[in-house]
Amino acid sequence: MSINPPMKTAVASFAVALFAAVMIFVPEAVGIDGFDGGFAISFVSIIVAVTAAVFGAVYLGMAGKCDRILRGEGILVHWTYTPEFWAKYTEKEYAEEISEKKGLFIIVAVIALVTGIIFWVIDNEAGFFVLIVMLLLIGLCAVAWRVPAWQNHRQNVGGVREAFITKDAIYLNNKFFTWRAVFTSFDGVSEQKTRGIPFLVFNYTASNRRTGQTTYTTRVPIPPGQEEAAKNLVEQINLLNSY
Repeated sequence: MSINPPMKTAVASFAVALFAAVMIFVPEAVGIDGFDGGFAISFVSIIVAVTAAVFGAVYLGMAGKCDRILRGEGILVHWTYTPEFWAKYTEKEYAEEISEKKGLFIIVAVIALVTGIIFWVIDNEAGFFVLIVMLLLIGLCAVAWRVPAWQNHRQNVGGVREAFITKDAIYLNNKFFTWRAVFTSFDGVSEQKTRGIPFLVFNYTASNRRTGQTTYTTRVPIPPGQEEAAKNLVEQINLLNSY
């Protein structure tokens, strides 16, 4: 059964917003003096409530777009995949995800390890604790590198073998992606062959005041026999998003 991932996020965000809104009035209700932490609790609750509500509103808009896809509106192409092709794609995609971030992990790990060793050589006692912290950092980076790829792989194994593509969104294996969102711009779509499998590669950039610009990539496998349709789709989507 098809699901609407943004709707789940929207509901969770509104639930957090409601809880935080209630917490605004809790200090006064239970008799916590404002100068004994009541004002701080209420202030933090206001910030959380507003942030969660805005977050929920954004995802509610995305959920509406996802609903339209599930109703069959605005779909440019709907691809289904054979079990054999999907199994091959699943393993190749997992290997690619691991490979993509391996270089970055190695760089971070080497820098952290060298830093820890240098501090340890300079000061045996304090430097030892720095080395431990660096080793913990390497462990956290390893988790951040491996776990998301493993989760995606787990979801793909036995997943829903179909993809829906519109001019500004993708619904692939019960996962929803869109570049028509706040502070998000479309960079383009192209055809690429990765580990022997042809893909449509969608690139889009999201802007954030804290992290700056982040580029996201979504790969959609092209089923055998759909290569010509994929070429036409690339031209169509790039054109539709150029205005």
